[in-house]
Amino acid sequence: MVKNLPPVPSGIAGSMVESPSGLTWRERYPVINGDCNLCLECTLFCPEGALAQEKENLNVTLKVCKGCGICAVECKQKAVTMEPEFNGVPGIFPAKGGK
Repeated sequence: MVKNLPPVPSGIAGSMVESPSGLTWRERYPVINGDCNLCLECTLFCPEGALAQEKENLNVTLKVCKGCGICAVECKQKAVTMEPEFNGVPGIFPAKGGK
């Protein structure tokens, strides 16, 4: 027996359907400072594999970063800092924790 099911809507190329991103719920994202000595310890602790060395730089793939901040905590040189995802007008979208 064949069921007559409604057609499944397809996603638009480049939308969240094509590749989900942590951007939808992430509050902070990592930024690599110039103090990084490429010890790569932060890459060992990143649960999503968002940090990777490319030539002489450490790069963050924000499409897979969930903003957990483990990389910033584990960086001994404090070369990784977490920055707010939204830097808009204060009071409209306050960060959690009252900051």
